[in-house]
Amino acid sequence: MASPLSRPLAGNHPVFAEVPFVAFDTETTGLHTTDRLVELAAVRFRGDVVEGEWSALVDPGLPIPTAATAIHGIRGADVAGCPEAAGVLPSFLSFIQGAALVAHNAPFDVRVLALELLKAGLPLPENPVLDTCALSRRMELVVPDHRLATLAQAFGVPHGRGHRALADARVAGSLLRAYLRDQRDATEPLVRRALTRDLLSFRLYADGPVPEGPLVSLVRRARAEQRPLVVGLAGAAPLRVVPRDLYAVGGCVYLEGDCWQPPWVRTLRVDRITAARLE
Repeated sequence: MASPLSRPLAGNHPVFAEVPFVAFDTETTGLHTTDRLVELAAVRFRGDVVEGEWSALVDPGLPIPTAATAIHGIRGADVAGCPEAAGVLPSFLSFIQGAALVAHNAPFDVRVLALELLKAGLPLPENPVLDTCALSRRMELVVPDHRLATLAQAFGVPHGRGHRALADARVAGSLLRAYLRDQRDATEPLVRRALTRDLLSFRLYADGPVPEGPLVSLVRRARAEQRPLVVGLAGAAPLRVVPRDLYAVGGCVYLEGDCWQPPWVRTLRVDRITAARLE
């Protein structure tokens, strides 16, 4: 997607009044970026107008540790019968289309979602991401710490019970608006820079070195020549795909490409491709 700030702002009109933002948050089975998703929520807004909210509980496919439940309160019984991540992520991608993303301690949420998207065979979104925690540090705010609740209190943002995805997404969105309202001279240049230079994005997270090999070389050639590959996958019919990109995340290499059947864009683990040829 083009940056939400790809066109000049009119006069001194505040940046947040022209740009669609989506604040989002995740709850997981643990505190590591490789842990599984149990809840995802997002709030779409433009200026002070909330345009919509979206949330979903997610079955992580494994027991939720009691230590994680102690933080967010989500139990195995709460997600029983809920869809897995692959079932809710397409709706999330639709909800965030065309918007800049906002999260508090965003690298954690980006990494969790990037892995879930790749595991689900879905493309990584191109949306730029703002981190309200990083913004507060760069503005050198005088606060005891840069936790979400501390900053919300400092800026008069209602925060209620933390560590539920929708509640925290609401606070993150309100916090960005408060920054732009109360610290505009310091905040607006940082927001512009984040949105126009891709300081943080899903695709920049997936920037590990891709090991060379015959299959990777074939994918790179197909991408350069915009030619379809016919790939074989265990237990599935051959798939025609025009490569878009290669990612290395979490020790795995993923091929993203355009397909001739739904889903039209897929992400495949390269180590699960059993055969490949140029068409």
